[in-house]
Amino acid sequence: MNWILFKLAFRNIFLHKMKTLIVGSILIFGSFLAVMGNSIVDAIASGMKNSITQSVTGDLQIYSEKAKEALSVFGNIDGSPSDVGYVPNFDKVKTALLKHSNIRSIIPMGGNFALMNPGNFIDIQVEKLRTLYKKKALKDPQVSSLEIESAKQQLLFLLNDLNEGVKQNRAEVILDTQSELESAQRDLQIALAPSFWEDFDDNFESKLELIGNKVAPLVFDDSMLYFNYLGTDLEAFKNNFPQFEIVKGQFIPEGERGFLIHDYVYETMVKNRIARRMDEIKKAVVEDQQKISESKELQELIKANKEQIAELYLTLDYSHKPVLTQKLKTYLNKEEEDLRLLLDHFFEIQEENFLSRYDFFYKEMAPYFQLYKISIGDVIPLTAMTKVGNSSAINVKVWGTFHFKSFENSPLAGSFSLIDLNSFRDLYGFLTESRRKQNQEIASEMGVLDLSKDDLEAIFGDDKKAEELSEAQQAQVSQEKIAENYTDAPVVEKNEAFINAALFLKDSSQMEDSIAAIQEINKQENLGIKVVDWRSASGMVGQMTIALRIILFGFVLILFMIAALMIMNSLLMATMERQQEIGTMRAIGAPKGFLYKIYLIETAVTSILFSFIGTVLALAVIYTVGRDGIPAQGDVAKFFFSGPRLHFYPQWGQILVVFIIILFISFIATQYPAWRAMKISPLRAMQNRD
Repeated sequence: MNWILFKLAFRNIFLHKMKTLIVGSILIFGSFLAVMGNSIVDAIASGMKNSITQSVTGDLQIYSEKAKEALSVFGNIDGSPSDVGYVPNFDKVKTALLKHSNIRSIIPMGGNFALMNPGNFIDIQVEKLRTLYKKKALKDPQVSSLEIESAKQQLLFLLNDLNEGVKQNRAEVILDTQSELESAQRDLQIALAPSFWEDFDDNFESKLELIGNKVAPLVFDDSMLYFNYLGTDLEAFKNNFPQFEIVKGQFIPEGERGFLIHDYVYETMVKNRIARRMDEIKKAVVEDQQKISESKELQELIKANKEQIAELYLTLDYSHKPVLTQKLKTYLNKEEEDLRLLLDHFFEIQEENFLSRYDFFYKEMAPYFQLYKISIGDVIPLTAMTKVGNSSAINVKVWGTFHFKSFENSPLAGSFSLIDLNSFRDLYGFLTESRRKQNQEIASEMGVLDLSKDDLEAIFGDDKKAEELSEAQQAQVSQEKIAENYTDAPVVEKNEAFINAALFLKDSSQMEDSIAAIQEINKQENLGIKVVDWRSASGMVGQMTIALRIILFGFVLILFMIAALMIMNSLLMATMERQQEIGTMRAIGAPKGFLYKIYLIETAVTSILFSFIGTVLALAVIYTVGRDGIPAQGDVAKFFFSGPRLHFYPQWGQILVVFIIILFISFIATQYPAWRAMKISPLRAMQNRD
């Protein structure tokens, strides 16, 4: 009986070849897409997990249970940090959580953003010269008269170039009114007069003040830098994030304060724009195989470099001008003596000369220019908003740059720099008890005499009431008020506050159990924290793989539904065409169950056969392409792939699920045609016979 069932089912399949091929094609494509797509999505999910957990989140993140927003370590959509409050005592949390056997380490963290203004080229030179004079006054043996004279010549060189720019209307002026512009131009002429420099050494303070305050505003200042930064225990961060690597400079010595800039930020924001454009052109030509003559975007970059030569030229050390001029004359085979014109000729870049000029730029020219607004080893002023909305500023040393191996230039992994935890707490506005006492002492020393009438009115809310108090009473009240204002920021014992913390597990496969255990420890120890996995902590970035999987499953499900409808339609048409055959089988004693089994076997054979073909094709692609990997197109893809190539492998459990889904959909599609077949009357079928 079973042999007859299979024989009839196979006969019916091959009897309607075109319909079978159409249904089979859809099933082949659907199963191929499901198997192949799941392997790729799983590989991307694994790559993203590795990239995110190995660059910032760890396996889990903890933060205050009183947080106003959900934690997103990459920030909100507008780039602002999540408002998650803070946890006051890191040692207590760390001690309690490390009792759990699966927690390997805990690294305190906190994110914020700061700005830094290195100043325009005249501001920088004025400050450099002022520093040299101060060191000379302190009899610093490293400062020579020759160095000071060279710095003066450099400043004069910059002023002369600015004067030429004003005359030719190529200077970017930031003054608001015509009177201010005319006044600044008059001051520029004063600074260029020979008499101005005759007694410069004796009156350097007043002369530098005139240049810095009156002349420098003639220069457009677009050098403001913005840094997203992560405050953390840097030693613990380095030890627990194995892909962390210093690129330039050095790691911050233990016990020192400092700042590490992500190398991606350093190369794309801090670097001189002309050099950045040269790098972009090199990447497009060498890596992306683009042709300058065919790319409007590359031509625009070359044009911008020619128009903005001053950005490079004005960072030149005056003493190196003759050497660089001679090098360019030799390289370009020109007799021109004007360095600006030589640079203009140099940046006339074309297809055939670009690589040669790129190499010459970095090997022969770059050492004479300031290619970065911040140099490794500089102490920079960072200004940030505190938790309570006030601005806070610190000076911090830039020790070096870093990146994460395998996705070095990713804008996602490169979205933040690193700062030591104590400097972060200062910028964020945390105050220890000892710091608060110091501020109160300072406030007491200030007294009331430093307050204006408006200040008193703000303190007391009533001008008349302020006048009625004695001077001693005013002093006492004002001191208390000032002390109160100094302590608006959170007060933290032992300076142990943290915003969030990364947790690394010994076995990440036990993540759910570990989350449950941490929640229980939190209740028992009253830690005041909540815990989330890496995907939740990374916000929208972490949800991308879920979105990809939903899209994939939705598309495959639509294909399978189409296949089911076509199977059902095909079986219905076959039922109508085979009414006499079905009626004859019923007339000779075939039960309804016999007909039902024929339909089930026919559908099952069709579904399994063509799904198997689709799966075999997908496995062939997976084993050939997936082993070598798909190359990442762009730096964002490198972050998603956690490396330059995406390697993917078959997911046997998901292949089984695909087969079960196909069989289930086919089973559903069979029910109505089979029911219609079983309803056919043998007598009526025989009567319709020709």
